[in-house]
Amino acid sequence: MALGDRFDDVLSAARSGAEWAWAELYAEFAPGLLRFIAGLGAAEPEDCLGECFLQIVRNLPGFVGEEASFRAWTYLLARNRVVDSWRGAGRRPLPSEEVVAVAERRRQDEAADAALTRRDAVEQILATLTPDQRAVVILRVLDQFSAEETAAILGRSPGSVRVLQHRAIKALRDAVAPVGGNRGRDRLPAEGP
Repeated sequence: MALGDRFDDVLSAARSGAEWAWAELYAEFAPGLLRFIAGLGAAEPEDCLGECFLQIVRNLPGFVGEEASFRAWTYLLARNRVVDSWRGAGRRPLPSEEVVAVAERRRQDEAADAALTRRDAVEQILATLTPDQRAVVILRVLDQFSAEETAAILGRSPGSVRVLQHRAIKALRDAVAPVGGNRGRDRLPAEGP
């Protein structure tokens, strides 16, 4: 739920150091940022989120804009923290290995319910995408950013974001297409006797 009309008051109070305002900003923006950071493949997503909020605190005095701009700005800061963590590690992590390992552990749990099973399947399918494709899918589909906003967050052109989205959707279609290439046209089960 967006802060809406309260955004300016909350932001002003946060600039003044009001703890309640920072708690509201964190509650509003942290879940999406954490999903984005994890989707980019940060080795320690929660640590990266903490560093992101420290950067928000440091840079808040220079921020000018409305809530949508603030939201995009926080995602840009989050992406920068992830890139810094990759540089610090000396390599770009391969999150798909971690996602697959988590999925395997969950599969071994006999008591897993259907929701966890579906989530595992989604994680496995998303693991087939490149980190940039995952980032575009998370930003465009889950977080509902425009192509232009996504481009600003990722440091790309809107055209390259659209190309990445197109390739990601094609890769996702290919990942869920049944063997034999009918791409889901005849997925309905045969009727019973």
